[in-house]
Amino acid sequence: PKVLAIGDQLPKGMSLRGLDGKIQRFDDLKGKVVVLHFWSSTCPWEMLAEPKLNALADAFAGKDVVVLGIAANANEIGEPPTPEAFDDKDADKRPYPKLRAKAAESKANHPILVDHDAVFGKLLDAKTTPHCFVFDKDLVLQYQGALDDDGQGKKPSPTRYVHDAVTALLAGDAPPVQTTKPYG
Repeated sequence: PKVLAIGDQLPKGMSLRGLDGKIQRFDDLKGKVVVLHFWSSTCPWEMLAEPKLNALADAFAGKDVVVLGIAANANEIGEPPTPEAFDDKDADKRPYPKLRAKAAESKANHPILVDHDAVFGKLLDAKTTPHCFVFDKDLVLQYQGALDDDGQGKKPSPTRYVHDAVTALLAGDAPPVQTTKPYG
């Protein structure tokens, strides 16, 4: 499939299962600004980004914004589980125990979805974590790249590319910057 570029719409019928077993259908998100970030339980860049992503989700809570992490690293996610595996009464036996523990440890306040077969990774040409993508309310890609310009966590006032893109889209405007180089 063709890699999405700025201005391309997310194909209809796309969905991913979350760490909790629930299916997220992206068609159901039409009418909201959607932030996707590729997530890893071991990447040092992601560990620095996690508090920033949680702050982003908090900043737009109650607005028409959805923040979603996508775990796509085959070494971390393993084989696809059966849907029934999520119903195990023993929570420790449910799928993705290490990923769920990492999400809890980092206090992830937004869902983490699992991209078996790297369908979204290939569609978006995501190669790093936390590579970020922002879609408008029509699920048209409007921004892709870095979370901000401070991958090292050293700037007192970083340029917040994703935050600025979401703010612009909520106001009905184009993001001030549409593409940056992701760190990670």
